[in-house]
Amino acid sequence: MKLNQLFQEAITIGMEADVREKKDLEKLLKKYRDKQKKLEAKEKKFFDTERTWNPYSDSRILNGTGNEEVKRLAIGVDIETPELLLISALREKGEKVDAVFIHHPEGRGLADLDKVMGLQIDVLAQVGVPVNHSEAQLRPRMERIWRAIHADNILRTERAAELLGIPCFCCHTPTDNLVWRFMEKNICSKQFDSLGDILDTIIKIPEYEYYAKKGNPPIIVNGTKSSRPGKIVATEFTGGTNGPEEQLEEQSRAGVGTILSMHVTEKTLEKAKEHNVNMIQCSHMASDAIGMNLMLDKLSKKGKLDVLELSGFVRVKRK
Repeated sequence: MKLNQLFQEAITIGMEADVREKKDLEKLLKKYRDKQKKLEAKEKKFFDTERTWNPYSDSRILNGTGNEEVKRLAIGVDIETPELLLISALREKGEKVDAVFIHHPEGRGLADLDKVMGLQIDVLAQVGVPVNHSEAQLRPRMERIWRAIHADNILRTERAAELLGIPCFCCHTPTDNLVWRFMEKNICSKQFDSLGDILDTIIKIPEYEYYAKKGNPPIIVNGTKSSRPGKIVATEFTGGTNGPEEQLEEQSRAGVGTILSMHVTEKTLEKAKEHNVNMIQCSHMASDAIGMNLMLDKLSKKGKLDVLELSGFVRVKRK
């Protein structure tokens, strides 16, 4: 596949796994297209045209024309200048790498991370949290994230890729949507007698097993192995980054007993203890690897793709 084709397919796959319905995503995209039409000439040069077809502001092609033929991808959870230099050195030694698939956003994808966080409102609505509550709580958190990123040197990786001549793209929320669906189907929809039983099931998933052997297993951060789970949700797997701690209280009121998370902040943990909500931290890197693997499985159906694993990623193929 060409780079453009591969990236556009990844966005489509992410939309298919999204908690929001297709009509709602199309409505969102139409809003951006309508906004573009109303802009004055001086405003149009700053308008992000990618938003008219791609609902994930944290995912985009960072370097490349889009016409590059891609047969072999270097892929990692976090790829910045050091990893790009490694890839460049490997290419000089004869290692074939046509493009780089970065999970965590860089460049403009990082600059716009806050704009995907609205997805959390829909994830929480599915477990019974009123949208007006989560929306009001999320807005200040989105603003804090935007201010924090605004001060970052966001273009380092993008510029390094340009100077090294390495085509690359970041694909964040689309792959997180896939692992969220995976956990909902394979864990949240099942019946478990205890948190220990949940851990035993999670650790059998290849990516979690691999990381557990490396010293990074899924862990219970609130509750005990004998604790009864109650209603299990995976509300901290997609939506850009962690939401506000107040959302945990809202989930408790909605009857949630156990939250599966990629990673738990200390403030969220305090709220979990306060409201007696069990929390399992499933391992951030292993969770990201699952989403990336599911994405690669689907992309590989469109065209043959070989992979060079690096920076926290381990390839697991599923039928």
